Amino acid sequence: MTVSPGARDVGLRRLAQLSILLAVASLLATAGALILLSNAAAAGQWIVIAGGASVSASAFAFGVMISLRKTRARQTGFVVVAIAFLTAGLFALLAYVVPEAAWIFGAWTIGLLAYAALATHRLVRWPTGGVWDQPQSRLALFISYRRQDSRETVGRIHDHLRQAFEEKHLFLDADSQTAGEDYRIVIGRALERADVVLAVIGTRWLTVTDREDRRRLDDAEDMVRIELETALERNLLVIPVLIEGASMPGPAEVPPSIRPLCYRTAVPVRPDPDFKNDIERLVVTLRVSQEHQPGGAAIKV
Repeated sequence: MTVSPGARDVGLRRLAQLSILLAVASLLATAGALILLSNAAAAGQWIVIAGGASVSASAFAFGVMISLRKTRARQTGFVVVAIAFLTAGLFALLAYVVPEAAWIFGAWTIGLLAYAALATHRLVRWPTGGVWDQPQSRLALFISYRRQDSRETVGRIHDHLRQAFEEKHLFLDADSQTAGEDYRIVIGRALERADVVLAVIGTRWLTVTDREDRRRLDDAEDMVRIELETALERNLLVIPVLIEGASMPGPAEVPPSIRPLCYRTAVPVRPDPDFKNDIERLVVTLRVSQEHQPGGAAIKV
């Protein structure tokens, strides 16, 4: 039976939540065990502290790595499982040696073994070969968009892309410009380093107007128009990204200087529940474009 990407995402998300819950529970259990063992030998207390802290720290790190789709999350998961099994063995021994605290160590042991079994099951079935399992790419991306048209969606796209591409090679105007800088100079400098330009087009991309009710795209000083003109003049790879059901503009609808954009093959990014699948396709498209460049990714410095 084939498991859908959405089902895999749900399974991994639950494992992340369970891991973070285990981290919190281990801290609480450690505190409770130390209270019960206040008169015990120092060696026993240190075993409890070491075991509880190891489980808590590793499980928390694992949960966060899954949430952030880090490439080494699966390897970390196997380490967490090993720590959980080892700690369960130590606590089972303590339950036998310290009868008055047997209930807390017994419950802790059962909890650790249950988590280790569930985590092992998920790790064995971990989706491999996906775009998020690969190392981050150094492809330099420039994201062109209109804030009035697609700001929120672009934010989501950017958040996902920085999991697959090194963030220092992603240009998003809101994050990449400093107050007081001439945006034309900033754009030109960023495009000099860019390998690919993503032209994000929403349903209002063509029709957004200025304060005088003139279409922004008809203004020669329009930032989006300057971005695309510069990218096309420099013969960069420009990929239209259609969001929220938008269609590609026709050549007659845009200024002559950016009409070549209308003939570029577009990549749709639909709203949920298709958003993640479409983002994965976009990442695959970008990585394929990287492979077709001389020397892999022609990062410009």
